[in-house]
Amino acid sequence: MHFNHDRAFTPDHGPDEPTVQRPGPEVIDCARAAEHAVRRLAHLTIHQPTLTPADVDSVLAHLAETVAALPQVAVQLAEILDRSRDTHLLSMDDMSSTVDPDIGIDTARLHLDATREPALALYRVIDAARNQTAHIRIDLSRDPLDEHTTPTSTPSYRRAEERDAHHRPGADRRGPSR
Repeated sequence: MHFNHDRAFTPDHGPDEPTVQRPGPEVIDCARAAEHAVRRLAHLTIHQPTLTPADVDSVLAHLAETVAALPQVAVQLAEILDRSRDTHLLSMDDMSSTVDPDIGIDTARLHLDATREPALALYRVIDAARNQTAHIRIDLSRDPLDEHTTPTSTPSYRRAEERDAHHRPGADRRGPSR
């Protein structure tokens, strides 16, 4: 049975009266999509497909921006957990050694707060790699299979971002969230 998140039966509302929509399912779907996207990217690159340095540059730019947003998401999730103390009656299940939900939230918050520095470090190394790949070009005047071809000043391959500048990834951002 499909549950309609826009309409739910509660003691205060009948089955056809609209209730406040919880963003939870959309947030969970978004996190699931991010997980699947990264797994798909890992699968697509496992056999070292024929990508140009410009393609790798674009992938790295998108990955850097994704990683840059992780500290903000972690902080916001920690705040949501903290607010849940006031909005829900909480208890711990039997599978945890922690019996107090406040301790569970505090511990989760510590772990989420600890993600900031590693995420920023990961952003920096991915962005540093991207900064290098941004300057690699393909010399179309040389045939890689012909040892006797000499380089000329033929224009190199242009990246999608150079051809269509208004669609550059992260063009409106200033780096990782701080």
